[in-house]
Amino acid sequence: FMSARSVQLRFWLIAALGIAGFSFSVALTQHFFEIRSGTAAFSSFCNVGEKMNCDVIAASSYAQVLPGFPLASFAAGWFLFLIVLALVGGTQVFWRIETVRALFVWTVSGLLVSLGYFGIMAGVIGIWCLYCLAIDGTILAALLVTLSLRPQGLKGRPLERPKWKTFMTACGVCVIGSVLLLKLMDSGDLDAQTRDEYVQTILSSPVLPVPKGNAALTMGPENAPITLVEFSDFQCPFCKGGALIVNSLLNRYPKILRVEFRNYPLDASCNPSMKGSLHQVACEAARVTFCAGQQGKFKQVYELLFDGQEKLRPGLPVKWAVDVGVDGAQLETCLASEVTRDAIRSDIELADRLGVKSTPTFFINGHIVQGAVPVSVWSAVIERLLKERAGSP
Repeated sequence: FMSARSVQLRFWLIAALGIAGFSFSVALTQHFFEIRSGTAAFSSFCNVGEKMNCDVIAASSYAQVLPGFPLASFAAGWFLFLIVLALVGGTQVFWRIETVRALFVWTVSGLLVSLGYFGIMAGVIGIWCLYCLAIDGTILAALLVTLSLRPQGLKGRPLERPKWKTFMTACGVCVIGSVLLLKLMDSGDLDAQTRDEYVQTILSSPVLPVPKGNAALTMGPENAPITLVEFSDFQCPFCKGGALIVNSLLNRYPKILRVEFRNYPLDASCNPSMKGSLHQVACEAARVTFCAGQQGKFKQVYELLFDGQEKLRPGLPVKWAVDVGVDGAQLETCLASEVTRDAIRSDIELADRLGVKSTPTFFINGHIVQGAVPVSVWSAVIERLLKERAGSP
């Protein structure tokens, strides 16, 4: 026998778990939209090593129930209804028996769905999502607390249909309302016609011969069917946006996309095509990135420089490179080397030959793409190129 106080505390505990789960779900929903729009940071706090990466999960096709509607927003609605049930059970004594039974049905069904997606993470994607695991754990905890309330079996007592009709209405309002409300987090996308026009413009451009770049300044598998060459400047705001979009694409297509980075600093001190110095730290950042690549630290420095773009000033690229593990003595030698100057000059000369006029400029399998176009355009281009490749003899 449990005291009324003990029962009520259990309902409050379920409500607290619902609030925690709702918070996790909202955060994961926001992350989904950021990944899809290309505005997510290079690395979220829940990216811990190769096997724990929320970005990869959010970019996968399993992360959405319908196109543009993330699973996490439905989970938020699930937790919202859980909170409603807990509040009803904790405050309305005459509703308590049916509420406990509804909680049992709701938490068991939630756990079954949770186990299904847990299996997808473990057996299909092979990557874990910290947010997802937190949501799974919260659902399991809610079920265990519900079981401690000793719910009567659904067959042991006739359902009070009016109360269940109310529950079903509240459930629909919570789930549908949550999904639609959280959709407002979506920054929007191009309409289908505009996107298709973008894609057609890109794929109808001539395929230019872009030679293979320095292997040390690449991301993605070497034998990937899609190669994206990125000409960029670390002080260019649009280049930062382009880099974030590229990061989203790498998470979405980890096995089929290879990114080759080329420096094109908008600074006359190393770029003879420039008449002035728009970005006075760009040449230093370019050299530091090249030298970091020689020590296997290209990606870390690349992301750090774009992340701290607004703070860049002379000397900081060197300091930041050393902070992430680049050997300082080797770095200084490399920066003074003619090989480094030649490498930057070679990138600039190649850009000029290919007709690069601004940053960022990309070449995807030889097709030129100017500016930071939306992720949806990139995805459509990649899918088209893959189909063409599959259909070629």
